[in-house]
Amino acid sequence: MWKQTNYKTPTSSLRKAKNLLLLLSVVVVAANLYFLNATRHHAQSYSDQQNQATWFLFQLTKEFAELNTMAPFAHDSTKLRDRMELKYELTWSRFDLLLTSREADTFITLPGARMYFQTLFNQFKLLDSQVFNLKSKADADKLGREFNSLYMSMIRYINTNFRIKSPLYERQMQDARELHQTQLISLVLLVVCIILVMFILQKESEYHKEQSLTDSLTGISNRLALFQDLHSATHLEQPFTIFLLDLNGFKQVNDKYGHQAGDKVLQAFSTRLKKASATSYRIGGDEFALITNATSENELKHLATIIEQEMQLPIQVSGYNEVTIATSIGYASFPTDSSKVNELLLMADSNMYLEKQNSRQVIG
Repeated sequence: MWKQTNYKTPTSSLRKAKNLLLLLSVVVVAANLYFLNATRHHAQSYSDQQNQATWFLFQLTKEFAELNTMAPFAHDSTKLRDRMELKYELTWSRFDLLLTSREADTFITLPGARMYFQTLFNQFKLLDSQVFNLKSKADADKLGREFNSLYMSMIRYINTNFRIKSPLYERQMQDARELHQTQLISLVLLVVCIILVMFILQKESEYHKEQSLTDSLTGISNRLALFQDLHSATHLEQPFTIFLLDLNGFKQVNDKYGHQAGDKVLQAFSTRLKKASATSYRIGGDEFALITNATSENELKHLATIIEQEMQLPIQVSGYNEVTIATSIGYASFPTDSSKVNELLLMADSNMYLEKQNSRQVIG
């Protein structure tokens, strides 16, 4: 038996997801603007006459902090991975400037400074292959731990050796840590936004697909869904029976009581069809179809009887006005009657027409 498609409006969870995405997008943009403004402020606070070594060290710390934050998420998307690789190269260049630039000589010649940063840089370079060959989330987590170990080692070294000697540097390091936290929050929000975008696109795709396969008036599957299910069933070679149904005297209901009354008849009929052990379809006007796994003659006659009995019940169309409409039914089975969809439909339609010729409509 095939799953019946129900007509739905967009879910509240989808609307909430869109609103949350909008809110998070604003927060992410604001956080990045703050970060850019804070970085620009740091850049302006150091002139060429100030200690260039401290500036280089701050830049190294900033780039390394960003790299350390990005690494665990690098495998989540190609965009994050590209940003992480770029940040790795920027951190590399900051190490090189600190160790080789003339402006940093006064700092790097301090006891133990060159040896420490050269050793740290060598350990950093050993991670090159891991950076450009991420293959899994586990690799990203491992790389994140490696970077975090080196980064925290550098932070401890700087705090131990230079915080007390330079209050200005201490303030800058505090700013750097705050920027690090801001970036971490921003990246987490970015990941959440990406997940929300994927969720929204998936849900909207499902919703539009569902709409294309659903009859908007009755809420049951439509003609397109019928042919999709028929071709799917024949391809899988699953035995089934296709019923075609037509309402006798439906035009007279429209003419006498109006199209709104006709809509009520169609809606009532589709509701009653759901009681049958079959998937129901409205294929146009007052024509309906059913697909059932039943193929034996007794089962099929029993199903036809259920449908006829349901339609014998009166349908209230307006005020105290009620109508009773007979139903013409024709069916054909796969593969007993035919193995081709078009032939099955023609046989079922022909059988329905023969019954219609012999039936009498009763309108109450």
